[in-house]
Amino acid sequence: MGDDLDTTMRLTSTVYPHASERESRRNQETLSKRNLYGFNGVPSQYRLTKRISHNNNSMELQTVGVAVEDEAAEKSLSARVILTGFMDFTTSHGITHTYHAKGTLKKLFWGFLTLASTVLLCLHLWIMISGYIAYDSVTNININEARSLDFPAVTVCNNNGVKRSNMPSWMDDLVKSSMGSYLNGSDDKISKNDLVKKISEEISLLNTTEKSMLGYSYADMIILCSFNGENCFESDFWTFYHSVYGNCYSFNTGKNGAIQKTSLAGPSNGLTLIINIGLYEYVKFLTEEAGIKVVIHDQKAMPFPDHDSLSTSPGQVNNIAVKMMNTTRLDGNYGNCTRLDSNEDNMYFYPYNVSYTQWACLRTCYQKELVNTCKCFDPDLPYDYDTIVFNHIEKAKGPCKLTNSTNVNCITEVSSRFADRTLKCGTCYQPCNEILYESTQSTSSYPALSYIDDFVAVINKTNPLLLSKLKDEYGDDQVSFAIQSNFLKINVFHQRMTYTTYEQVASYDDYQFASDFGGAWGLWIGWSTLTIFELIELGLDMLVYYCYNANKSQPSQ
Repeated sequence: MGDDLDTTMRLTSTVYPHASERESRRNQETLSKRNLYGFNGVPSQYRLTKRISHNNNSMELQTVGVAVEDEAAEKSLSARVILTGFMDFTTSHGITHTYHAKGTLKKLFWGFLTLASTVLLCLHLWIMISGYIAYDSVTNININEARSLDFPAVTVCNNNGVKRSNMPSWMDDLVKSSMGSYLNGSDDKISKNDLVKKISEEISLLNTTEKSMLGYSYADMIILCSFNGENCFESDFWTFYHSVYGNCYSFNTGKNGAIQKTSLAGPSNGLTLIINIGLYEYVKFLTEEAGIKVVIHDQKAMPFPDHDSLSTSPGQVNNIAVKMMNTTRLDGNYGNCTRLDSNEDNMYFYPYNVSYTQWACLRTCYQKELVNTCKCFDPDLPYDYDTIVFNHIEKAKGPCKLTNSTNVNCITEVSSRFADRTLKCGTCYQPCNEILYESTQSTSSYPALSYIDDFVAVINKTNPLLLSKLKDEYGDDQVSFAIQSNFLKINVFHQRMTYTTYEQVASYDDYQFASDFGGAWGLWIGWSTLTIFELIELGLDMLVYYCYNANKSQPSQ
């Protein structure tokens, strides 16, 4: 570069023999700056020198090999010359072929091809961008094998929420009165559903301890528990109260210790429960179905026995085979799901410390609307004014009462809006990550007639008071009938040592779009990333050229 600069300086002195010493220094500084940029009188030394040589038929200029600061070269340098140099060597094939084509027909041919390719490129890009901004998605389904799997949480609830022997007097009187008016065909008779609602209204005013005393205790209901062949105990269960089903018991929620795992499939490698439904304690007229509700759920989720449960009947062994499903959903432009475990949209978090689910959010939304609109709360759902779920809403006056016509009309209106989805629960999306369990249930008679005597012997050894109770209720000669009417067995196990993943992915993601976008430019007009930089270089060359001309036109000091 130094030799070129010296040569250029010598040529400059020749072209301007009468330049003053100040002007000479100024020219040298200008040349130094332009050499630093790579301009040297033109944007590209080889390109412009060749173009200037062609225009001027000057063998001397071609030999120098650098920009020439003579008057002819200065006059021949123009924006048109720079643009011509660009068309000479650009990698944009259509421009180069059109420029170099000899003859009118060839120029028209290449010009037409360039224009047609550009139009097709625009069409291709429009289709491609339309597909990208549609944000379509697909679901990838994979079945994965595992050496060990987390065992699900299992919740059991009795269909009879209140033991007859534990009923308070007010409840006993209410049931007898309702049953009498219903059987006698009285005009003021109430339905069983209304009776349940009235009982729920009163129970909602009790504290947690008083509520739990109404239902079945662990010892009343669960006669035997084993997991993977080892005994489990009451300390392995988490208890909560449900407004309809009373005391519910959840195994393997992680609240009482580590989450249990299993390494083998089949009934002998899971949870086994022998349950006494206590049919002799069922409340007449109030409880129609005898049996147990079973909910299979994730450890972090709230179990809903009234919404997502399996029904089991006495006198049967119920084999429940489960399959784990791990679901991943996309949010943002691809769909609506929530990644936040929002406690404000989950009224079950504070009493039970469970995570967000869509159904928990929808019930919370419904309860909020009742409190906000009707100034009362649904007694079947949790309500605590002191939590962030409800403390921004005016405190409810109490449970919604069927005897209050204003409450009834308001509840009907809110329930209708909730059912037809006009009640705005805009933030109740599905979780972006969720574990669900698919269950398959099969049954057979239990206990077998040949096994009843052995079963009675086991009960007599482990719980003699229970056997005495059965004999008192059914008679000594009806023990077999009592066993088949009150006991059932539940086996919960993994059907296979596999789990299924459902992953929602973008059908046209950013990387694929970028690849196709670049491919379209290369396919139709032969452009690449380097072609873009050629255009940038052309723009810089034009900018430097005009700045140099503007600087040169200023009078010297």
